[in-house]
Amino acid sequence: MLRYQHLTEDELLHVADESDQLTDEARLALESELRRRNLSTSEVSAYKRQASDDNEADKLRRANRQVIPNLGLGKKFLGKTNCRRDPSDLFELYESTLWFVILWFPVYPIATYTVRRDLERWLGIDFTSNEIALQRHPRNWAMILLTWVEASAFVLTLRLMFLLMLHHPEWVKRLHVGARFGGL
Repeated sequence: MLRYQHLTEDELLHVADESDQLTDEARLALESELRRRNLSTSEVSAYKRQASDDNEADKLRRANRQVIPNLGLGKKFLGKTNCRRDPSDLFELYESTLWFVILWFPVYPIATYTVRRDLERWLGIDFTSNEIALQRHPRNWAMILLTWVEASAFVLTLRLMFLLMLHHPEWVKRLHVGARFGGL
């Protein structure tokens, strides 16, 4: 019992979270210390849920990193709904879908999350960084469909531009000459 008295409340809850790995004697001493500090089983359960949520958020932070960023292969958050800013303007929260992407094109929607993105302001311009997934939700199919439509429209536009340049090279020359001499 003496070994648990010197632990902080968080440390004690952490040990209680892993009590299935303790010997019977250690488990009895832990339960005695929890009773002495008036820590209920609901507080132990709440600690377990929070630890699980923190672990999931850590996995998501690591999962969001693209596997091969130069080839556009990996996982990426795309789409944004229900955007709300913190009153201090330090971060924003929104719902976004984590996608598996190939050549930066969304292929498969993995899941929808509430995302926190840090904001930094410099010379009146907002810069964003550090996306962190906070909570998982059911897939937002409206956002997923919109993301696919936007990505497909972008690819179609590139394809049409390529076909126009291929079949009308004189337009490309005119655009190039116009840009060179200040626009005619």
